[in-house]
Amino acid sequence: MSDRYPRDSDNRDVGNYGYDDRTRAYGRQEPYAEPGGQRYAPQKPASSGLKFDVGPFIGGVVATAITTFIAGWVATAIVQAVYNRTGTSVFWMYGLEDPWIAGVYGALAAILAGAFMLLLFQAVPSPNTFFSWIAGLVVVAIIVLPFLAAGAITAAFGSAIVNGLMGFVIVALLSTTAAKTY
Repeated sequence: MSDRYPRDSDNRDVGNYGYDDRTRAYGRQEPYAEPGGQRYAPQKPASSGLKFDVGPFIGGVVATAITTFIAGWVATAIVQAVYNRTGTSVFWMYGLEDPWIAGVYGALAAILAGAFMLLLFQAVPSPNTFFSWIAGLVVVAIIVLPFLAAGAITAAFGSAIVNGLMGFVIVALLSTTAAKTY
């Protein structure tokens, strides 16, 4: 065998790639480098202002409104059934006949919370943190408010349970939606 080509067991300087690239020009260190020694770096596209997927976010807000409607309707029906079963005739926040009205209020609250989160996406550096704090404080307020406004304590308990459940659903689902789309 000739000494012109090194053998595989030869420990000569063969570059950083573990083999001797004979197609490389003399003096060039990297096989696919740009002239001047700089490598190709892909450019990032220009920012369009919004840093999240609008379509999935709006879909998440609508799904949150639907889920909150169902949760409010079911919770109100259960609380009314408990009131009827125990013989407690109390007029409470969501009335005696229509359990769906709590669901409508919850769905509207979910849409307003989604619009507020959209505003936070544009205005603050960490929108999820601010939304969690603000929405959490609002949920605490809507749980406590019936105790301050209701005439009977039993009516306050029913309203606080329904309000707290709908508030928890809104905060949990919109926070998850924001985390997946931001």
